[in-house]
Amino acid sequence: MELTDPGLIVLLVVLALALFALVVVGWPHWGGRLARGAVRGGQVLLLNVVVVALAGAALNDQYLFYSSWSDLLGSRSAEVQLHHGGGVKQVVEARVVGPGLAHATGRTSFVLPQPGSRLQTYTVTDPRTGTSGQVLVYLPAGYDPAASRTYPVIEGLHGFPGSPQSFSRLNFLSTADELVAQHRLAPSIIVIPRIDTPASLDTECVNGAPGLPQTDTWLSRDLPAWVVTHLHARRDRTSWALVGYSYGAWCAASLSMRHPDVFGAAVVMQGYFRPDFSAGYDPLTTRGTEAYDLIRLARTSPPPVALWVLTSRQDPLSYPSTSKFLSVAKPPLDVTATVLASGGHRDTVWEPYVGRAMVWLGQTLPGFHG
Repeated sequence: MELTDPGLIVLLVVLALALFALVVVGWPHWGGRLARGAVRGGQVLLLNVVVVALAGAALNDQYLFYSSWSDLLGSRSAEVQLHHGGGVKQVVEARVVGPGLAHATGRTSFVLPQPGSRLQTYTVTDPRTGTSGQVLVYLPAGYDPAASRTYPVIEGLHGFPGSPQSFSRLNFLSTADELVAQHRLAPSIIVIPRIDTPASLDTECVNGAPGLPQTDTWLSRDLPAWVVTHLHARRDRTSWALVGYSYGAWCAASLSMRHPDVFGAAVVMQGYFRPDFSAGYDPLTTRGTEAYDLIRLARTSPPPVALWVLTSRQDPLSYPSTSKFLSVAKPPLDVTATVLASGGHRDTVWEPYVGRAMVWLGQTLPGFHG
């Protein structure tokens, strides 16, 4: 039984109640006074140990001071693996309420702006606000605009400050190619939008008040609809995933958990689970803040999505909210987490784990099976 398993608290409660009952009834009743006194003293001592352990387990469940038995016992392991949830099957087979991509009706021309290149550059306009943003599209090898084959889709989300080019310069695209060649990941369309639209504004991928950017809807509805009408993309939720780092990782977690009818999974690399706006811009009311509190959502209404999460205990941006999120995650939400003992908030920390995360995606959602 893992240290973070809720069953540990139940076990300790049952054990404490049983010991308390033995002390109250004075069991055992046989033997001499000295023997009974020794047994009673041992029971009282053990009861106190169990109660202290129960208090510690309850606090650890709330704050995740220690993430495993090895962590508690002082292991110097560089990382700890955690899993919370009911398993991938529950995510895949869930019936999710929502329109999904059914609203993306009709198809336009599949002509590519840069014929013959796997990396395409588009300018996509938000139909509601008229705002335009750059979108890079990395096509799978052998993609043919004239063919009918369809592909799963990964939305790649960059950090802040950043751009689609900063995402493409990291090792996500090359790693995806290597795993496809090894048949560990299905050939996929990787869509990399600018998520700070307008540029330099830290939107945190939320919908602001009227007149402010509606980035949440842009990334979860408008852009996916544009993808399926311009590219040979599948529409089912188990063929759509998000991959992000830092600010983009927060966006990946938020979009997947708040729109499980569109996305089945997300890779969250050193992200966080509550919005963290830059100074001078906070578009949310109190009610809106609650809607984007993923810790609260995981505790009260966990959605049927799968998350692969990477964080570091030395990361002051990622770890505090991630540790709280991991302590409340429960089915049908399924979370696979890697907690590093050390490492700051930078690409050299998460890049070595890109391969592991993408392999997980290929094993988790049916649309990405290699």
